Amino acid sequence: MQPTWQITKTFKELDFANGLTAEQLFCTPVGLTYNNVNILPAAVGKPRQLDLASQLARGFKINLPILSSPMDTVTESRMAIHMALMGGIGFIHFNLPPDRAAAEVRRVKRYQMGFITEPCCRKPGDPISEVPKVKSRRGYSTILITEDGTPESKLLGMVTKTHVDLEEQLNRPLGEVMKPTAKLRYFLKKDVPTLAAARAIFSHDPDLTKIPILNEDGSVYALVTRHDTVKSGTYPLQLVDDNNQLRVGAAISTHERDLERAKLLIEAGVDVIIIDAAQGSTGYEVDQIKAVKAMKPELPVIAGNVVTPRQAEQLVEAGADALRVGMGPGSICSTQGQTGIGRAQLAAVYHVARYAKSLKNPLPVIADGGIRSPGCIFKALAVGADTVMVGNYVARTDESPGDVIIDAKGRWKIYRGMGSPSAQRDGGGARYGDARHPEVMVPQGVEGKVPAIGSVDGLLKGTAASLRKSILDYAGLESLPALHQAMNNGQLRFELRSDEAQKEGDVHDVIVLEENHK
Repeated sequence: MQPTWQITKTFKELDFANGLTAEQLFCTPVGLTYNNVNILPAAVGKPRQLDLASQLARGFKINLPILSSPMDTVTESRMAIHMALMGGIGFIHFNLPPDRAAAEVRRVKRYQMGFITEPCCRKPGDPISEVPKVKSRRGYSTILITEDGTPESKLLGMVTKTHVDLEEQLNRPLGEVMKPTAKLRYFLKKDVPTLAAARAIFSHDPDLTKIPILNEDGSVYALVTRHDTVKSGTYPLQLVDDNNQLRVGAAISTHERDLERAKLLIEAGVDVIIIDAAQGSTGYEVDQIKAVKAMKPELPVIAGNVVTPRQAEQLVEAGADALRVGMGPGSICSTQGQTGIGRAQLAAVYHVARYAKSLKNPLPVIADGGIRSPGCIFKALAVGADTVMVGNYVARTDESPGDVIIDAKGRWKIYRGMGSPSAQRDGGGARYGDARHPEVMVPQGVEGKVPAIGSVDGLLKGTAASLRKSILDYAGLESLPALHQAMNNGQLRFELRSDEAQKEGDVHDVIVLEENHK
């Protein structure tokens, strides 16, 4: 009997010692995800520096391949601002009335580095207890006191933490402790048009820490702080458009009524629209892609979610500019358990990306969901994703919507899936609901809490450093296109991990004294 080819092949020819190619790994009937796989290190020369720039959509380049998800506990204007400052981009969720979603987009577009164009304002009769609430929600404690508590009315004074940190009567009105405008240094908008002008003022007055900027009628235009002016040099990768405004995305549903939302978003200056649907390969989404493209042909439209090439085909034909991949991998998503539908995330990314890159006009791919660590981000990029969308990963930060909750066990932020019952009641049913039976809710997510870890700036800086370590120092590559090429030609090698290998590869057999959430 002739021996089989597996026996006649030499060990060197099989090359299992150097791992598997992506094709060998994923062309199996078993669904694989992040923790099932390791990428093997390469023999590395002397790589210089890493370029993390990537394509979000056709004709749309970003500087850091990380996106914040359009979820109501993840992305509103504050998160979107900081995502763009760090080189990525945030997507405003659609659990807001259309006019409010458009207002969130305008806040991002109006943002100027160092200028807080939506400063916190309160009425003079509001209590001192507002100061710690503002600190908890926004991360700073300066409050401008105006006639009606909004920036649109006349400035009366300013309150900072030092005005109230020794106050015991928290019900005392802010108007009694504020520094009135007569004792404030403030400027008109025309006199401080740029950050350079603000920096010049601060440089001539070392004791000055904050400057209210007013419109001609005495209403509030912005607040400029010394801290933000100094910090402005720390965002070399910020993502801006041709007018030097930060870039921002927003989500719409597949419902025809959301075309009005799309219109308002476009008027507000949105840079990219994502059609947000749990099952993205439907006639409804095809129609929505075509309708948005008809409104503004040059506006990139991201379609999804999909997990197979077969799903993606009709979206490509409809004119999608990028594909969003993922069904059920999120930490708060229960779609796979509730419906029995979905796919292991790493396999989904590989197969959809392989299809998308085989097109005559290749399409960028977004890996959406299941990210627990920078290592997961690297693996998603390594198997073909151009960018990675995160929810839980950034929901823990100060910039996500909602207050920090403090209890005996620590500091927390609320995080919920858009398919959770509470999110569906607030509008998420447009993503997960059944238009034929709107009275019936099928929960496809949960609501929970995640540890609060501080600013998203620090998180993303650490993530970028981890990606540099993975791609540059361990894989020996200097760009994401080079990473994709190495995967396609078999240079990048993979290995399946047993349960014990997964345990071995994580922290074990030690009592952790300091956990690194970042």
